[in-house]
Amino acid sequence: MTEVISCFHLVRPHWHDHLEFIQLMEGEAQIHIDNRTFVVRAPAILFINSCKIHSMQSLNGKSSTIHGMIFDMSLLSGSFEHSELQHVFARFIQTAPILEPILPSHPLWNDLTTHFELAFKEYAAQEIGCELIIKSSLYRMMIPMLRGFQQELSLSKDLNKSFDQYKRLKPAIDFIESCYAQKIYTDTLGGLVNLSPFHFTRLFKKVTGLTPMNYINRYRVDMAKRLLIEKDLTITQIAERTGFCNVNYFDKVFKEMNGFTPLELRKQFTES
Repeated sequence: MTEVISCFHLVRPHWHDHLEFIQLMEGEAQIHIDNRTFVVRAPAILFINSCKIHSMQSLNGKSSTIHGMIFDMSLLSGSFEHSELQHVFARFIQTAPILEPILPSHPLWNDLTTHFELAFKEYAAQEIGCELIIKSSLYRMMIPMLRGFQQELSLSKDLNKSFDQYKRLKPAIDFIESCYAQKIYTDTLGGLVNLSPFHFTRLFKKVTGLTPMNYINRYRVDMAKRLLIEKDLTITQIAERTGFCNVNYFDKVFKEMNGFTPLELRKQFTES
């Protein structure tokens, strides 16, 4: 957890696997999340999903203050592992749109600010048991967001059934995330869960909200972002290492998902 006070850069352009809450305490700021831009005045809360390129700067040369909370997804996914929330959380991470800034008029405002401020206070004090209170606050922030996501997508209220369907597909999802650099066929994925390609594709779309190919490409693009930022590889090499058949197709899919090309992303980080 951090506090930043600045007249210019509050958050320089960066990317990570983690989830993040940012609370704008004072001032006015411009926030970039992938291809979306928001201008917001304090007070406001922002949620940054995993693998989103984001930055934030003060406006008009005036000082702004933010509090930030970054946490590893495993902190939540481990607790949800044997819960019906596992399916909702996994789908939220993979398919949730970039969220608008949360303002005082939002129904979740009071819950989010109360537990964010409690977590921040506990982190600053570092008293015994603070980790448990911070973790509890994090649950109290995330679960209402997951419930709202479930309602917006009209996901089945029979979460036990949805969870069972997600568990059935888990071997195929794990295979995608470990073998994304290889050619992956629907026949192979269906075989892992004893379904025909047709029935596998239909169930996969129902559970994840994406076709198998869209899910694979989304995961490949997320891995490509990491390589573009962290490794000195050519665009062609990155396309090959992330399972794309050629660099033109990689460029096309990447831009469709992010609003900018791989080269534009690399230039942004080089310049910053």
